[in-house]
Amino acid sequence: MEQEQRKQRYLEMAQAISERIGAGDMEGVERLVDELTHIRETELFRELGRLTRELHESLKTFRLDSRLAELTEHEIPDARERLNYVITMTEQAAHRTLAVIEDTMELTSSLVSRSGELRSAWSRFRSRQMSVDEFRQLSHQLDEFFAQVEQQGSQVQDKLTEALMAQGYQDLTGQIIRKVIRLVQDVEESLIELVRISGSRKTAENSEAADNSKEPAQKDEVTAGSGPRIPGRSNDDEYVHDQDDVDALLSSLGF
Repeated sequence: MEQEQRKQRYLEMAQAISERIGAGDMEGVERLVDELTHIRETELFRELGRLTRELHESLKTFRLDSRLAELTEHEIPDARERLNYVITMTEQAAHRTLAVIEDTMELTSSLVSRSGELRSAWSRFRSRQMSVDEFRQLSHQLDEFFAQVEQQGSQVQDKLTEALMAQGYQDLTGQIIRKVIRLVQDVEESLIELVRISGSRKTAENSEAADNSKEPAQKDEVTAGSGPRIPGRSNDDEYVHDQDDVDALLSSLGF
């Protein structure tokens, strides 16, 4: 449709030029030729801007696709293995800690039970309700109990140390989880950028469709070594420096 309209416009202008030549109106001929040249320059400018925008977006998408491919192929499977490792270590530490607690409870339970029996006998001794033979037996039982306390107390200490060592996995798993969190952030940023690029393309397509009947009023101003000027900026910020500036320049030109 647009091509047919352009063809019809060219035919009308060619006919007008022919009529001006026949009438000897050279100024009119020159004016129509200048107008025809301006139309052609405008179309070339618009096409060049469109191609530049497509190339710019394709390069950004290529870099983004490469990053997503790297995340998908390498880092995400690695993160999955890391998280599985964290789960395994956590389960092992939990089982180990529970086993230590059960062993410790058995040791302390026997000490508590035995101390209750000896306390009852000691109360009988203090109330003068114990014979000499019973006292000798109590003394022997106390010696055995003290040895038992020393032995089982040492075992309890060892068990508590073992339980403490079982928690050492948390430092390593914490590092792994932080790395996975950073990976998730990278994926999130890449997806956000992908959505942004897709949205920019859609906006650019809508703008191009709306501006087909308009002639762009801006032309590139190039400064050697600095890149084209960005409309609406001045001083040190008036030239293209990075990808955002390229986006701003193309958008300001309607592409």
